[in-house]
This record gives sequence, structure tokens and C-alpha cells, in this order.
Amino acid sequence: MAENKALYRRWRPQVFADLVGQHHVKQTILNAIKAGQPSHAYLFAGPRGTGKTSMARLLAKAVNCLDQKEGEPCGKCANCVALANGQMMDVIEIDAASHTGVDDVRNLIEKVGFSPAIGKYKVYVIDEVHMLSKSAFNALLKTLEEPPAHAIFVLATTEVHKLLPTVVSRCQYFDFHYLSYEEVAEQLKKIIQQEKIAISDDALQIIVSNSEGSLRDALSILEQAMSFSDGKIDQRILKDLLGIVDTKLVEDLTQAVLDKNTLKAIALINEIYFKGFDINQLGKVWLNYLRELLMIKLGNDDLVRRSVDEKKIMQGQAQKISVNGLVNLLQSLVGSMNSYKVASLPQLALELVVAKSCYADVPSTPIVEPKKPDEAQVSMPVAPVAAAVPPPPKVFPQPALTAAKLAEIKQVLIESVSIASPSVGAVLKTSQMEVKDGKLQIKVPSKFLQETLDKPNNRILLAQCLVQVGAEGVEVECAVETAPDAVNEVADVFDIM
Repeated sequence: MAENKALYRRWRPQVFADLVGQHHVKQTILNAIKAGQPSHAYLFAGPRGTGKTSMARLLAKAVNCLDQKEGEPCGKCANCVALANGQMMDVIEIDAASHTGVDDVRNLIEKVGFSPAIGKYKVYVIDEVHMLSKSAFNALLKTLEEPPAHAIFVLATTEVHKLLPTVVSRCQYFDFHYLSYEEVAEQLKKIIQQEKIAISDDALQIIVSNSEGSLRDALSILEQAMSFSDGKIDQRILKDLLGIVDTKLVEDLTQAVLDKNTLKAIALINEIYFKGFDINQLGKVWLNYLRELLMIKLGNDDLVRRSVDEKKIMQGQAQKISVNGLVNLLQSLVGSMNSYKVASLPQLALELVVAKSCYADVPSTPIVEPKKPDEAQVSMPVAPVAAAVPPPPKVFPQPALTAAKLAEIKQVLIESVSIASPSVGAVLKTSQMEVKDGKLQIKVPSKFLQETLDKPNNRILLAQCLVQVGAEGVEVECAVETAPDAVNEVADVFDIM
């Protein structure tokens, strides 16, 4: 490796044929160059690392090439060599993130009228153009609409929705898409072979999966792994480098949820968390695993990129859960993804997902009220019939809750409930909690709020959250605390519940 450049810079495409993906953009621009009719302004919009800047440089090289063939730059003439070395005076690249002001744009406009120094066209590439101020955009509009014949503008952005419609309408607009798994993998294999990099197939698969369709990200990960390893890049190195949770742990976590083994599932989450893994990363890995499990359940095995052994385990797991069950679990996990940063206990969001799933099919115990005797038969004694009397229900002892234990779990309980249901969490924040006869008594300021907490769904939520804080099975009693002056105000706040 003679050149001391980053991989993505060494492997930046020098001709259109080398550009990975974006065939719809490539073909349109090639046709325009072959016809000698390039547009005066282009807008390239799309995610990072998908080829926007590379396409802009290829366009600039092709329109100024002295020996162009079928739209492709020769790569050997003086203009091509100068551009490849960053010495082409007629190609001006501007980073809009650091040149946002109207004065920067006016300075650019003043120089647009000058003829090219050595090429046929002056090409202005403005990267992250959405960062320009509104006044800078307004100054640029007229020039974009009627530039000199020798000027071409290429605007690139990752956030096209921030651009003024008047700017978009003055350009040929191209959407750049994420690269496919196959496109990234094929290009990486080519680079690995040329650079003579020792890497296992499993490690390559991890790089492609974590690049998320960005070739530049894939090359950055590969270069990090090269620096991190002493020789061959293997799966272990990539997992350590990227903080990736082992697939076996995710398999075990999924199995524990399918088996309704709440304690084991929560223990696995905490084991992963206390090993130093990012809980957000765990959530993403598990989300992808469950998505692939759903694909297997629906019969789309081809969309699952796993080894034969992993697929066999997943097929067995898919048989133990319905499609609706998987969808509900995925929805619950997606809903928890924004809770990691706000929770004082990052693992709590995933623990609640587990508890919801494990207790989803467990019906709440109905309260059977004794039937009132018919008024006409009140005075008539009825002899008891032994055979008609049902056996008394089994009564399981409830664990006693002490004041010390309540003080320990109170704040954590409120936080866990608030994540699952902000409205119920808000009710708890207005309440007083105390221990009475070994029960958790929650006193609220109004009858309305008491009825809110006593709703079946909210009762189940409280029971699930008590499990998370180590108070499983504790009986909850809701009561009204006398506070007449606060009743109307609080009731208005929670009128939507």
C-alpha cells in the first residue's frame, strides 16, 4: 500500500463504470455527456456514502476530458490527471456546512462569469447544500436559473426536505439510494482481493450488514478492523470493535421470551448490559433478529442472511409463536427504542418489553362479587345443597411489602410505569404510597384517578412493573386521599384517560 490514503479515497471511482450502484443516475448523465448536452444544474440527494460526491467528480472529469469516449473520461489526459490530483482549477468544491453565509455565495457568483482556465466547463460542487442560509439561497437562485454557458452546478445533500422548492425546481433532481447487500459485498471482495487483506467470510458479512447500504461506511469499518487486528480479520475482532452482541445471546433471549421465562430473559438483558454492551445496540440486534424470525414465519427464508445452523434454530422458534405474537413483540420493541436515552436505567425499556410479552396472554383474575338475593325470596330460607356449592378457590400467600422495601423501589417503579404509560406514571407522581397490612396502598387525590388506576389494563401494567423492581405478587390497593381543592384541577389534566 504505497499511498497513505484512506481506503475510500484510494478506491474512489475514476470512471462511471467503476461507480457502484445508482444505475439510473449514471445512465442519464452518461447519455447527456455523450450528446454534448449536460444540464446547467444537478441536485444529488440521498444518504451518506452512496456516491453523490463521486458522481459529481466524475461528471466534472467527463465534461472536461480531452479524449472522452462514449461519455467516459479517459483518465490519462492532462485535465483528468489534474482533477484526480485535486489540482483542476475549473472544478471548485465548496463545503456548505462551513460556507453558509450570503457573502460566501456572492463571492462565488462574482467568479462564475469568468471563463474556464484550462477546461471546457467550470463545475461548482456544493456539498451539504441544505446548510446554506436562506439569504445565501436567495442569492444563488438567479445564477442557478440562468448560469453562463460554461458553468455547471452540482448540489449534493443528505436532507433534501430542507431545500427551498425554488432551488429544487431549477435543477435536474436525482435520488441516490442505499446500496444493496450484494453491491456492497461484491465491491468489498474486489477491494479485499486487490489490497490482499486476510479476512474471514463471517467477518465480511458483519461489515456488510453494519454498513447499512453505505459503501464508505463499509470501507471505514474494514480499515478500522485492519488497524485493530494483528493478522487475519475474524468475527471476534469485528464484534469487539463494533460492540456487537453475540447471536447466541440473542437466540437465548428470544427463547426465554417464547418460553414465558421472564426471570431468565431479564437476567440475560442485564448480563449483556453489565458486560459493557450498548443497550441501544442490543435493541437493534434483537429487532433485526425478530424481523428475520417473522420473515421465516411468513415463508420468506431467502431474506434471512444466516448460517444453516442459525436458520434451523430460528425455524424451531418460529413454530412456537404466532404471526400476531411476533408482530406485537416487534411493535413493543420498536416503541421502546426511544426510551434508552431518557431512562435512568437503560436496560429497563427492554425489560418492560420482555414483561409485556411474557404476560400478554395471562388473563387478570376477575373479581367475583356475591349475587344479591331476589327481593321476593328474601324471607324464604333456602337449605344449602352441598353438591351445588363450588369448592373454595386456592389462596396463595402474597409476599409482604415493608416500608423499607417501598422506599427502595418507589422511584424506580414510577420510572418504569412512566416509560410504558406516561399518563399512568403521571398519576403515580401525584399519589402517596405507603405500606398497609403488607399491601402497597396508592392514595390519589380523587375518585376519578382511583378509577383510572383500577382499570384492568392499568392493574396489569402495575403488576408487570412490580415484577421488574423485585416486588412480584405484591397486592396493590388504590384509595382516595382527601384533597378536595385539587380534585377538579387534576381531573381536568387527565380527562383524556
